[in-house]
Formats: sequence, C-alpha cells, structure tokens
Amino acid sequence: MLKDTGVKVMDDSGKKIRLFFTPETDALIDSYITERQLPNSPDDCSRMFSNLLDRILEIEHAATDEQRQGITKDVDGLFQTDDGLIVYTELKYNDDHDTGKFVDINRKFIKTWAGLAVRYQIQSKDELLPILYYFNATKRYGPIYTPSKNIMRGSQLFDKFLHIGYSVVDGYLSEIGDDPEILAIFDKMYNTVRNQKLS
Repeated sequence: MLKDTGVKVMDDSGKKIRLFFTPETDALIDSYITERQLPNSPDDCSRMFSNLLDRILEIEHAATDEQRQGITKDVDGLFQTDDGLIVYTELKYNDDHDTGKFVDINRKFIKTWAGLAVRYQIQSKDELLPILYYFNATKRYGPIYTPSKNIMRGSQLFDKFLHIGYSVVDGYLSEIGDDPEILAIFDKMYNTVRNQKLS
C-alpha cells in the first residue's frame, strides 16, 4: 500500500458518505451547470465558479440542519496539507468521457464540495480546495464548468501536494494492469456479463 507522509488523509477519503446541503444550493448548482452550456456563457468560468462557491457558503451559513437534505456521494480523495488546507479531489483516470458523462462528473464534483463544506464547517472557499484530477495527462475538454486552476492532470497533483512521485504510482498501476491473476478476474467477469441473457 502506498502512503504519502506529506499530507494527512482524512477519514472520509475514499468513502461513500451522506452529505447535507439545502435545496437552494442544489438548485443553484444545477442552474450553474445549465448556464455554462449556453452559447453566450463566457469561455473563462473562473469568476463564475468562484462566485458559485461563495454563494453556496452564504446559503449554507444561513441555513439550519432542518433545511438541509441528505445525499450520498463518493468522496474520491480528501486530504489536509501541513498548512491546514483541505483538498477534495474527484479522481478520474482519463479525460475521455462523453458529453453527458462529463456534465454529470462536474455536477457531482460541485455538489460533493458543497456537502463537504457543510460537513467540515468551512467558512471560506479558500479552506476547501476542489480539484478535478485526471491521472492521465491527456486533455479532451476545456474548463467549461471548472476553472483550469481547479483541474489537474498527470503529475500536477503529485508535484504540488504529495511526496510520492507520479512515476511511482504510475508504475504501481502498470504492474497491477499486467498481473495475470487480475487479468483473469476481469476476463471471467467480462465473460459472465457477456453471456448473461437479457430478459
């Protein structure tokens, strides 16, 4: 198991957890995603995204627990740096999703950030950094919903926050991908799914 001593992995990292935020925040995020798809929406989303995070915090700071709804989300990566910054990462291997999936990834990413902001009683957007991370450095989509400064690819996340090198993890994953036992498990799974009769 790989371990990085440069950050503190938080208990919610890698878990499916129940997060809470208001219906107003939920609608605000949905509206943001829709607005970003309109032809007259500016190419650079940095200011809109920043304003969105500020508005989410305003709404949630004024809300009571009774006003919030629960939603279960996967928290891919959550760690804290030595200086106290909490970093939330939505992890994907490739930036190669179809358009609908890409929209859903960004919607889930922002809603999970909102729920974590409530859970960790975040007072300022600078305390909880959202990062959409692609392990592979290939770029397919531009910063449509999430600004470039909140998207990292390849070694960028490792270079900025971690003591473990990107090449170490990449090598580790390559070894797993070539492991005959793992390949046999996937082959068996594939054959099982392929041979199932649909009713």
